[in-house]
Amino acid sequence: MTDDLAERVARVVAGVLRQAVSDAGAAGVVVLEPDSPEGRLLMAWSLRCFGSDRVWKVSQDPRAANAEDRTIADLEELARRMARGMARERNALVLHPANKTALLLDVAYPPEPVLPLGDLYASTCSRLAGGWTAGPVVRDLAEAAGGIEALDDALIGLFERRLPPERALGHLPERTRTVILQRLEAGRFWRRRTGLVPKLGTRTLGVDLSG
Repeated sequence: MTDDLAERVARVVAGVLRQAVSDAGAAGVVVLEPDSPEGRLLMAWSLRCFGSDRVWKVSQDPRAANAEDRTIADLEELARRMARGMARERNALVLHPANKTALLLDVAYPPEPVLPLGDLYASTCSRLAGGWTAGPVVRDLAEAAGGIEALDDALIGLFERRLPPERALGHLPERTRTVILQRLEAGRFWRRRTGLVPKLGTRTLGVDLSG
């Protein structure tokens, strides 16, 4: 089942990436965070789509933060500057591998123009890639909810099944419910300005889920 899901998703993502590159008149893509679980998945799909001569990557190594007295945020911004520079030099589009859970709830919203995995919840990414990535806010919420599956089940109920918050989030601790609703409200501004997200579900950021 996971192999079938991966193949179906890969085909949709590949089609959107090809169209985006064509529409932008670009030569290829630059992948941010290629060493994360989602980044490795996106690298594999991008290479399959374009070939190694049209796919580039920009890594950030958190271990370098201590050596150079840089924070993780500093390294993320450095990686973004490097990616933008590489994209200009090679006429490429920058891709960020953020998952849907992170896009809905994280504090830092990626400004990249294409978010190929942005309609895949973190739990789905975990099944496909063997892990998931998000900032500390989302990781804390997942832990409080009893795991990423429980957190995503709440979000799926709220957005995909359109249940009222009291039903969708009712199985979660009160404090966790409050933080989720606060984060969703705070994220409205960014969801209206999201990059291109391939549509894989019933309500996709930037397509039919912006508010």
